[in-house]
Amino acid sequence: MGIAVFARSAALAALLAGIGASASLAATFNGIFSLSGSSFAEPGLVVRTSTTSGAFSFDLDTAGQSTSFNLFDIWTNENRANGNNTRTSTLAADFTFASLGAGGTVTGATAGHGGVIQYASLAWGQPLKLNFGNGGVLSIALNNADFAYGLFGLGRGQANGATIQATATLVTAPAPAPVPLPASGLLLLAALGGARAFFRRTA
Repeated sequence: MGIAVFARSAALAALLAGIGASASLAATFNGIFSLSGSSFAEPGLVVRTSTTSGAFSFDLDTAGQSTSFNLFDIWTNENRANGNNTRTSTLAADFTFASLGAGGTVTGATAGHGGVIQYASLAWGQPLKLNFGNGGVLSIALNNADFAYGLFGLGRGQANGATIQATATLVTAPAPAPVPLPASGLLLLAALGGARAFFRRTA
């Protein structure tokens, strides 16, 4: 009988500990982004995007875990990639995670490419790495894209565009938060109660 009581108490303690651990690991990231740069105006290849700002949310729990989501579509209404349309222009994606107190920018370059087969390109620089406390590090990378393919000219409009995605990776998970004092007290009481009942029964 005492062994059964002790086992039930130990199971309760383990359950409480598990609840505390799970709460410390779960992480939801809420953020916003906005686009800016010389790619939206002359001189150079003028691009258009389906949006210039937006919000997103994702969950990452363990180090090395990644998730991808769509940010925006990009295209051009230019006819040809010649003259100043082949020059490089900038496109910047600014990210803000207000709840983490962190943010930064991923910078890219757009350009038109002439010839028999013409197209536009978007190439991003280094991924953004954010330090958000307790040793946590989050990486945001955007995919490069070639779009607006055409013969002796550019393929105009959104139908000939590309979708830009963001890939978020939890490079380093934050250190688990300490178990709150009330939970620690419950664990201690459960353990002491189980031990007391066990020894009373076996005495």
